[in-house]
Amino acid sequence: MKFLVAADSFKDSLSAFEVGEAAREGILAAMPDAQIENSPMADGGEGTIDALLAGMDGEEREASVHDPLMNRIKALYAVLDEDTVFIESARSSGLPLVPFKLRNPMKTNTYGLGEQIKDAVKNGYRNIVISLGGSATNDGGVGMLQALGWKFYDGDGILIGNEDNPLLKVASFTDEEKILELEECSFTIASDVTNPFYGENGAAHIFGRQKGATDEDIVELDAAFRNLAGIFNSKYGVDLQSVEGSGAAGGLGGAIVAGLKGRLQSGVETIAGLTGLEEKVAAADVIFTGEGSLDRQSLMGKVPVGVAKLAKKHGKKVIGIAGRVDTDLKEVNQYLDAVFSIQTECRTLEKALLKEVSREQVRTTVEQIVRLLK
Repeated sequence: MKFLVAADSFKDSLSAFEVGEAAREGILAAMPDAQIENSPMADGGEGTIDALLAGMDGEEREASVHDPLMNRIKALYAVLDEDTVFIESARSSGLPLVPFKLRNPMKTNTYGLGEQIKDAVKNGYRNIVISLGGSATNDGGVGMLQALGWKFYDGDGILIGNEDNPLLKVASFTDEEKILELEECSFTIASDVTNPFYGENGAAHIFGRQKGATDEDIVELDAAFRNLAGIFNSKYGVDLQSVEGSGAAGGLGGAIVAGLKGRLQSGVETIAGLTGLEEKVAAADVIFTGEGSLDRQSLMGKVPVGVAKLAKKHGKKVIGIAGRVDTDLKEVNQYLDAVFSIQTECRTLEKALLKEVSREQVRTTVEQIVRLLK
């Protein structure tokens, strides 16, 4: 029998690869002659690069960039093949990079992400995949575009620098000095955020406060997003407000769509495509998937449901495992044939999250499931 393990990480416990290896041990304990493939998965958020590198023959590349406050840092991105790189925007523009007391989207920008892209492009990579999420910024991607050669001007025609949040001053721009190689590149945005660019559900109103914005800041930011959307529409003929997900990561989604002709795509679908997951599903008899908590949020673009949809497409049995399982499973069971918690006894959360405990629980649970399949 052929098994595929395509799980997400169990947050604060096991990486996606470690979950797969523990499941492998369980399968072999019950069925020594089984064929098993471990294909780590992620949804584009934290841990995606680790999952990709574990499941593909890739490597990490380091770039010297600026963080959201324009301090120099080293940021890694993944080289997946001779043409493709995967960049987590949070590595250069993420909220964890900014001390809590300094979190203020009126002072942060995405210049560092532009530097990551520039490094990849200048080193010959042309297929650029960017995950959005966890950003400390609300600059509409202006900082990113500045790093790539765009020139933005204020109402007096004065060139805007790359300090603080440049979005707040933008009146016009030119892309005549952008990096020429960008025309040879394709950009894919891995994101499950569907918010528009501006308005009550836009980048400022929905995400500004968690990044440190006050009520007054949010009003000012939203007005700046409206203004930038109009400028982009005038220059590129793209109505960002009608692009679902353009408000992701403080408007980075919109800037990549308008300025870099990027394509927004589900995070799970993106990772599945990069790893050839559908072909692996088609070749398997039984698929195991999972994540730390299987619940209603799993229906919102998470790995287990994404994997299960592919399994159902090819008529394959798909089983979910998780550290925690919601008791209301009706909707989850529309996609997964069965769902199992790996917990075998009462433990404190602290103990349950220990790697050695989780690893053994995954191994034991999967072994027992496979014994039923023999």
